[in-house]
Amino acid sequence: MDQNFTLTPRLALVAALLGKGKCVADIGSDHAYLPARLVLDGKFEKAIASDIVPGPVENARRTVEALGLSDRVEVRMAPGLEGIQAGEVDAVAIAGMGGEMIASILEAGAHLREVPAVVQPMTTEERLRKSLGEMGYEIWEEKLVTEGRRIYTVLRVGYTGRIRTISEEEAYLGRVYDDNPQELASRYMEKKKQVLRKAAAGNRTAGHEAEADALEELLERLDRYDHRT
Repeated sequence: MDQNFTLTPRLALVAALLGKGKCVADIGSDHAYLPARLVLDGKFEKAIASDIVPGPVENARRTVEALGLSDRVEVRMAPGLEGIQAGEVDAVAIAGMGGEMIASILEAGAHLREVPAVVQPMTTEERLRKSLGEMGYEIWEEKLVTEGRRIYTVLRVGYTGRIRTISEEEAYLGRVYDDNPQELASRYMEKKKQVLRKAAAGNRTAGHEAEADALEELLERLDRYDHRT
């Protein structure tokens, strides 16, 4: 494998938001492309590539060996953050899984909650944002990136201990409009609103009037924010 390999736009943004440090843990690492790139680029001295499934763990080992990084990238098989000890790392990446799974990994990994994390949900970003508030995490930065026909969001978060109840509106908006160009933020939100419109119509057809009304009211609030002057 060529050491000049490039990351996908999604993983490249995760790498950018991780910054620099001594050791980074990549949870759900699969092929270990992200930790390998971070070490090769001198962003981190060492890295831990962790996954819970034997197949991805073997893929990670092959990548690390092919790149000659066995002394700098350690591959581990463990669920979530359980395989990482307190004090081992100064940054954590959790990318490429659902928002609810990311939230559960952070909750179970309380021994590492003081370590800044960069998370990249593939689905249910709104549930992740609500859970972050409930667990005492702050969203410091939230960037969007396009890859193919999809738009992904990458969040840089940190534990503050300040528990917050996140409204439905805030759960969908996050920092999307604060940290990204208006056009890209609007495109992202339009995709989310399409899902809400479909859900509202489905509830209306099924006779669930209260649920449909609540979704349509949320859509109105999101529309007003999107078209604010």
